[in-house]
Amino acid sequence: MKTLRSPAALGTPVVDPAAWKGKDLQDDSSWLYQLSSKDIAALIDMAKQVRPLIGDDPSRLLALDRTHFNLGAFEETLARIWLQLKDGLGVALIRGLPLKDMEPIDAASVYWGLGRHLGEARSNNPQGDMLGHVTDLGKSQDDPNSRGYQTSEAMDYHCDQSSIVGLLCVREPQHGGKSKIASSVSVYNELLQRNPQAMEILSKPLCWTKHGETDPGQANFYHSAVFNVLDNMLCTSFGPKHIEKGHRLPGAPDLTPAQREAIALAEAIAEELHFGMQLQQGDIQLLNNYVTLHTRSAYQDWPQAERKRLLYRLWLSAPDLRPATDYVKEWDAGVMLNQTNARIVL
Repeated sequence: MKTLRSPAALGTPVVDPAAWKGKDLQDDSSWLYQLSSKDIAALIDMAKQVRPLIGDDPSRLLALDRTHFNLGAFEETLARIWLQLKDGLGVALIRGLPLKDMEPIDAASVYWGLGRHLGEARSNNPQGDMLGHVTDLGKSQDDPNSRGYQTSEAMDYHCDQSSIVGLLCVREPQHGGKSKIASSVSVYNELLQRNPQAMEILSKPLCWTKHGETDPGQANFYHSAVFNVLDNMLCTSFGPKHIEKGHRLPGAPDLTPAQREAIALAEAIAEELHFGMQLQQGDIQLLNNYVTLHTRSAYQDWPQAERKRLLYRLWLSAPDLRPATDYVKEWDAGVMLNQTNARIVL
């Protein structure tokens, strides 16, 4: 499936290789990269080369630049993945990293090294975690200061606050937790066709919560539109829960009925157009946040703490991917407060 990109303009359909529907990904496996034995050997060798530099301290990975991570035979494949994210579907899945046969710190080195070749990592939370732990902490999305990834609840369609989001599946849940992705370019096109007024509403700034992740004196919300055309390319930011919570904060206006309807319709279209996949242990999902929405279904976890569902999340800044929206600009340094110190905890 190959599509050329044409200059985008708000109010007209967008022609872009990142415009796809669920069936397209089902029929086209160009986004799926199954690791070969040669690939695995190259990645394990990379981790072995890094291990003397970091010992048993994963935080020492932060001091290494991309030159320390020799991809070997996997270099050409990762170059294709970058092009897929930048000028293709905006989606990639690397499948088959043998976590059961690897020490956790070596698996982290491989994951971090791949990310280092794609962009600059950013902090996921005020604690400075550069590999965010996507796991159930017993929280609820009803809490204005919690995030969906800290719960086992179904989430809304959204894009993360970075250029690229990576998810490494460390442990799978007992049931559920299906990953669902949708092209925000296709959502825009479909919304434009069904309800041009809704598209226009979502092209104007909305209020987004900062989830209480602020220093004293900082505002608790900021402004960004959902649909933006920057350098003749559609660049999307979407997060219904972030927007709803943002508009409930002091100083922010209430969402209008028309705004609520536009957000709900966009999310309903994403569900109609989505592609679903069950992430398996060792899978690395990579998404271009400017053109891809993602969510997951609710899940039931294992009763044993050591078996609980766990994904490692990478937020990567890649300025060459697409121009940054106001949403991404707000988090350009990641979640970095006065007391935040970058770290990697496994």
